[in-house]
Amino acid sequence: MKLRNNVNGIVRIGSLCAAICACLPGCAWAQKLVTPGYLFNDDPTCRELNGKFYLFTTQDPFTVQFERENEFYKGMYAFRALTTTDFDHWTDHGSIVTGRDVTWNTGQALWDGDAGIPANGKFYSYAPYRINPTTENNYGIFDIGVLTADNPLGPYNDAVGGPLKNVDGTPVEGLSPWVVYSDDKTPYLIWGAGDTSKNWVKMARLTPDMTELAEPARDVVVPKTDACGNLDYFESPVLFKAGEKWYLTYVAYKKDKGPGCDAKGDYIDYVVSDSMFGPFNGPVRHLIYPTEDGDESVQQGVCTYKGKTYIAYHVPYDNGATASNVPESWSSTTHDHHRQVAVTSLTILPDGSLQPIYPGHDLGAGTPGVTHLTLDAFAPRREAVEFHVEMNAWGEKGVSGEYQMKMGDGGYLQYHDVDFGDGAASFHVEVSSENDALRNGSLEVRLDNPAGELIGEVKIAPTGGRTNYRVLTTPVLSRAKGVHDLCLVARGEGTTAQRRLFNITSFGFTRR
Repeated sequence: MKLRNNVNGIVRIGSLCAAICACLPGCAWAQKLVTPGYLFNDDPTCRELNGKFYLFTTQDPFTVQFERENEFYKGMYAFRALTTTDFDHWTDHGSIVTGRDVTWNTGQALWDGDAGIPANGKFYSYAPYRINPTTENNYGIFDIGVLTADNPLGPYNDAVGGPLKNVDGTPVEGLSPWVVYSDDKTPYLIWGAGDTSKNWVKMARLTPDMTELAEPARDVVVPKTDACGNLDYFESPVLFKAGEKWYLTYVAYKKDKGPGCDAKGDYIDYVVSDSMFGPFNGPVRHLIYPTEDGDESVQQGVCTYKGKTYIAYHVPYDNGATASNVPESWSSTTHDHHRQVAVTSLTILPDGSLQPIYPGHDLGAGTPGVTHLTLDAFAPRREAVEFHVEMNAWGEKGVSGEYQMKMGDGGYLQYHDVDFGDGAASFHVEVSSENDALRNGSLEVRLDNPAGELIGEVKIAPTGGRTNYRVLTTPVLSRAKGVHDLCLVARGEGTTAQRRLFNITSFGFTRR
């Protein structure tokens, strides 16, 4: 399904739409997405934790309301987490791993990995960081970092102060790291090449502390080409066991080779083996077929929840851009790489094959057409650029791939359906201001609308630079409970030559 900017209402009126559709004979739903008309997200993984379905994704920049260039996928810089219990009501928990969380990601970009992996009383994340400069116009080379947190929702911290290490001490180069457990519950890491021009898969046992490889990486045999000469295995090796068989799913890219060959596009393919170590050499079957023209990627994560198997995958978002209407800095629409995630049941047929999925016809898990999204007020990091509505505020690049919102007097950012639960105790915000003439600067925290109840106010002074950030806090009135729209309103005085008062990168609340 190609989404346009006018579908934001689906998030709030999904139940009404479902009721209407139920009354209309022959009504067909389009594909069900987790964050339709709002957040961009991609490269999903998932697992069951504490009785909830956890979805972990990377994020393209950033939302339908604030879409930014993603040439060579260099605009990706954070993992986020979402949870549900019924696949209809989702909570977004903000950014849980970012480009800031390690010091060695010289290329800023953060690509497809995993998080929320329980072990040793902690939770682990394996995250590929770009190590070559972002100024290079290529997809880059990635080393895998390992991070830990006390909570699956983060925040996560660099566990070793550098990339994950091979047994010889060299960094583990790779993408799509995925932890898979052997029959005796030993954790193994499986991953693909950290250079997208290479197409191999490796696997190695992890040390008990989950921070190093315990053995030399072994090569996993995967299909290289199909009968038409297309590249078969491309990236994203996701391995799982069902019954007595091991299934290796992966991304395969097909070019237009003519009659008798697969249509052009990205597929999720799979092969089956009796052993988790393979060989995985066929027969190859399609699991997820390309969307529409097939020019954009698809990627997958597989998990079980309440005894059933699910697959999460992303599909392209189309903003309607053409070569004639994209910004001048974008040389073509192929730089507009933005995706959104769907979750659906994975059905294993009686013969052991997997039921194919056609994204445009996939009704998804839960109730078809119903998606309610709330924002967790207590997310470790809520990006300022993830607003639903803005006024007198402008976005600009910050550090480590982030963006910040530069605020003018009376300008505001509004976020829909923020869940404060039983109450918030304090508000914190990361700000900067290069405006030395700033006087009486403040950020008002209001409920429901820009003139709504004032529950807190942060006083802001010049910080001496555009990216000289400070984290400021203020108490919050006890009436901040339940679900509300949140408005952050800028106030202050400057000079006529400097209309921008200060900048906001991120914010959050603490529980009462």
